[in-house]
Amino acid sequence: MVETLYFISEILRVDIIIAFGFYTVAFFLVRYFSKRKGLLNGFDRTAIKVVIFSGIVFGILWIFRLFISYLEIENEMDKIAFTQRLTGKYSFGIWLQPLFWVFLSQLLWYKKIANNLIYRLLLSLMFLVSFERMVVIATSLHRDYLPSSWSLGMNFGQVLVGITGKVLVFILIVGVVHLLLSWKKNELKK
Repeated sequence: MVETLYFISEILRVDIIIAFGFYTVAFFLVRYFSKRKGLLNGFDRTAIKVVIFSGIVFGILWIFRLFISYLEIENEMDKIAFTQRLTGKYSFGIWLQPLFWVFLSQLLWYKKIANNLIYRLLLSLMFLVSFERMVVIATSLHRDYLPSSWSLGMNFGQVLVGITGKVLVFILIVGVVHLLLSWKKNELKK
């Protein structure tokens, strides 16, 4: 059960919330050069709604995962250790990132943030950076490694294809939701 909740949470986090960060950059570039801004803005409003809803669902699933993980622990000492980890001195390491993504996704309720290019780009960059990645980068830079040995394990083309794939999956998901909402709206008018 925990694995299923984790899988769904990862889809929400990677394919929707993080992909929204890349989508935002692409959206503002396309909107700048497009003549059909009304259609693009309608699609973008749906994308924002999807991210807001995904942030709420991600937060709920994360809390459920914690409770279910606690209930699945059989050993009493392990339950105490789990509780201390969630409430102890370094508990911010567990709580900060999920709450950060939920909070950031809820900032899109504000039209000033959702429609302003600068605010939205800053918000999308915050979606792309996780605290875990920052820690890995910081520790990697402080280990006396030479810059010639730095690598991602992938070349630039592979990274570009991965990012493009994530944006296309996000656009597909939002496109389906947008079509369903448009169809529902037309049905209600009849």
